[in-house]
Amino acid sequence: MKALLAQPGFLAPSGTFGADLSYLLAVLFTVMFLFAWGLAKKGLGTQHHKLIFVSMVSMLIYFIGYYYARQLGVLTLEGKEGFGGPLDIYENIFLPTLTTHLVLVCLGLILSIYMIFQGFRACDKIEGNYILQSRELRSNPKIFKYTMAILGGVWAANQLILIFIRQKSFAASLAWAIIFGIIALVIYLEKFIEKSLPDGANRHRILGRVTMVIFALILVTSTLVYLMLYVIYPKI
Repeated sequence: MKALLAQPGFLAPSGTFGADLSYLLAVLFTVMFLFAWGLAKKGLGTQHHKLIFVSMVSMLIYFIGYYYARQLGVLTLEGKEGFGGPLDIYENIFLPTLTTHLVLVCLGLILSIYMIFQGFRACDKIEGNYILQSRELRSNPKIFKYTMAILGGVWAANQLILIFIRQKSFAASLAWAIIFGIIALVIYLEKFIEKSLPDGANRHRILGRVTMVIFALILVTSTLVYLMLYVIYPKI
């Protein structure tokens, strides 16, 4: 897969197939999410749920595979590989932009998963249509503990795979540790969210807007990173 992603691209002369495909899919997913958000605002809950579910599952499968193959873009931690511009531009503009993009991607993926489950929990299916219900929505303490235990186990297994099987660098392990740390933080924040936004319907609407803003920012940062890597400062 890594060899395929490294093939010449089709959008810019210096681009790669993986970078071009990633950028086009980022645009596609953002448009799909915005359209699904519009469906929700029109009260078309069932259509909204179906489109969001399909688009988010597709996005998760692609981005997990892509960023895993690319080692989560750890060039941000291991040097300026791929960037052909001046060092000051790399350190002061490119690196902060790429780091921000990766953080937003992590948050977007986490919120995507959370919003899918939270949306179904906050809805009732009435005459075949999913409709948000205004009621207090709290997580089960036992499920919370099991989730944290599973998350810790998956992180440990992933670290063992990275170190002993794939023999990846410390930077790759650190990148994955940061991602799992963000996931754990978001799960813990659920407790705070429950107190701040106890009403499930209101919570879904507010966090839905936050998620849409994050995906819009992902598109902006991915565009900036793509332009700097393959158009403005390609490595010759």
